[in-house]
Amino acid sequence: MPTARPTAGQLWTAGLIANLVTCAGVCAGYALSSPLYGSKDEVAHADHAYQLWHGTLISVGDPMRMPQIWGYTLPFDWTGQHPPLFYLLLAPVVGPLTDAGHLLAAGMAARGISAVITCLVVAAVMWTTRQIVPGRPEVSIAAGLVTALSPALTRLGGLVFNDNLFVLWATLLVGQTVWLLRHGPRTRGLVLFGLYAAAALGTRLPGVVFIGLCATTLGLVWLFTGPRRDWAGVLRLSVAVLLAVAVNAWFYIRNFRDTGNWSGMQTDLVGKAGGPLHEREVRPVLDIATDPDIWRQLLIPPALQQHVVIGAALTIVPLVIGLIVGVRVLSRSRRDVVPVATALLLLALTAVIVGIQLRYAAGGGGAYWRYLVPLTIVASLLTAIGLTARPRLAGPAVAVWAAGMFGLFAAHVAPPNPTGGDLARAPVFQTAAWAATGIAGVAVVVAVATVLLVAVARSR
Repeated sequence: MPTARPTAGQLWTAGLIANLVTCAGVCAGYALSSPLYGSKDEVAHADHAYQLWHGTLISVGDPMRMPQIWGYTLPFDWTGQHPPLFYLLLAPVVGPLTDAGHLLAAGMAARGISAVITCLVVAAVMWTTRQIVPGRPEVSIAAGLVTALSPALTRLGGLVFNDNLFVLWATLLVGQTVWLLRHGPRTRGLVLFGLYAAAALGTRLPGVVFIGLCATTLGLVWLFTGPRRDWAGVLRLSVAVLLAVAVNAWFYIRNFRDTGNWSGMQTDLVGKAGGPLHEREVRPVLDIATDPDIWRQLLIPPALQQHVVIGAALTIVPLVIGLIVGVRVLSRSRRDVVPVATALLLLALTAVIVGIQLRYAAGGGGAYWRYLVPLTIVASLLTAIGLTARPRLAGPAVAVWAAGMFGLFAAHVAPPNPTGGDLARAPVFQTAAWAATGIAGVAVVVAVATVLLVAVARSR
């Protein structure tokens, strides 16, 4: 009896599962091989969750309360400018375990929550990519694999940081925007848009950028590109946005009351002798934008710092090819509103997010690679388009790229990652980290196989 071939939907589901397993394995590899609290920010985020469990919504400068044995100690907690959504997710785990004396378990469990959030980002990227490129399922599978092997995103997924939760909501906002562009202002779509907007703003302030640009894109399309101006749709969209802002307004008013600015950044401490930001300085934005060191800090995550040339090739080449392919497709479909509006939205998001980071660094803030992870959907989409530009070559191209990126990950996990700290070095679990790495490697092979099968089937 002939064996039935898997359908495109079945292959896409298999690719989703493989990408999720890949992401989980990579995040676990980082988490298990990195000593707990070897990053100062990780300590602050965990302490924020611990204090929230005990009913304290901290402000920047409040004393640390979480008991510590390993890693860095901080003079005060500096994550109080962030809204509480991320910490509400961590608090029911970090609080009871810490109070019971299971300090290592509390920290590793918090890392586990970060890993789960990162896996959800992979699923969100695949869904959003499918909204943007609906006729090419191999692109969304490849985008998911690119995300699951992202040196920046997965490194954060192995630590306690709130960045990836924001990436999740930002990615879903973009995807929901494209869905609304295709289907119009349906109630279900607008409700989801409002929920994602509220969650984004409840995680980090840059949610304002994604909400504003996504809502503006929808409003302009509904008013100026259809047979009639859909004022009712714009009104309903405005209500969704206003509700999302209203839910979070109390926190940003609190920031403004405490520090004089909505972000909660204590600009008065920049350059102040003896203060925590005494080494930072205010510089002109043009100096920051033309400083190679700033761009290295923004673009090179830890896993690529020892392999810059290979990492640059694996990153830049598919991105450039994807950009060229995307421009060609847009030139042929410039009369189609949805792809043009989507491309302009992604371009605007990239320009504004990069501009904000340069302005932040110019004002005395840090320039860190993790500040660009909100653009994961842009990078993953373009990389996937570049890798699958020729359907018959998509499988081999994705295989070569994935092998190179997985090799960089494995090389970074091989020895325990170095750490500083004022206290003892926390134990690492290298055997378990290698087991997670092996599972991720098998899942990568499955994901590549699904890209190959889908691409070949589509090219027939």
